[in-house]
Amino acid sequence: MFDTKRKTSLSEQAYNVIKDRICSGQIVPGDVLSEGKLASELNMSRTPIREALRVLSCEGFVEVRNGIGACVKQLSTKDMQDLYEVRCLLELQAVKTSIYRIPSEEIADYERKFKKELDACDRGEHPGQGEFSNLDWDFHLLLVDRCTNNYIKKIVADNDSNLRRYQSLSIAALNDVRESTLQHLEIIKYLKKRDLPALLKGLRKHLQWSAGLLQLVI
Repeated sequence: MFDTKRKTSLSEQAYNVIKDRICSGQIVPGDVLSEGKLASELNMSRTPIREALRVLSCEGFVEVRNGIGACVKQLSTKDMQDLYEVRCLLELQAVKTSIYRIPSEEIADYERKFKKELDACDRGEHPGQGEFSNLDWDFHLLLVDRCTNNYIKKIVADNDSNLRRYQSLSIAALNDVRESTLQHLEIIKYLKKRDLPALLKGLRKHLQWSAGLLQLVI
């Protein structure tokens, strides 16, 4: 029988890796993207790397500077403000239905994960930025994914990469994760109680706080 699974090309593999590094904050605005270094790291020739960078340039993640080469594009304060304004509106609308559709067991699981991060902070340990960023992002996606409005889910999915990129930067600006963890635990407390007014207030406060942190790095 023929294998009908679509195989990912080398340029697509390179695109996915580079984009993930940009969105997760492993490489930051202004960083130079060396074709040779990336080719060596990903064990491929420069051709798929060059094609991946071309696509990322078309999508606004990368720009080519004369005499320098491909660089991660700088982020705009105006773009961040506009995106977070939309994000706040969408998440606040989403939780109006998702609050009743997320099982208690799943809420408890996220509560355990955030408490684990808090315990680590209180012991003087510093969880990795990428680790916390993934937990943070997964939790916010949960609030959106369980809502009943498919248009909200589509808009968030269409802007997933840029939202994640700004979110990673806000965590980097924070420098530690304790305050963010406390805010997430407060949101989870209201989610457990199915207390919609308190949840809306806590979520709005958290998103506005995150947007404020971004002002420090953009």
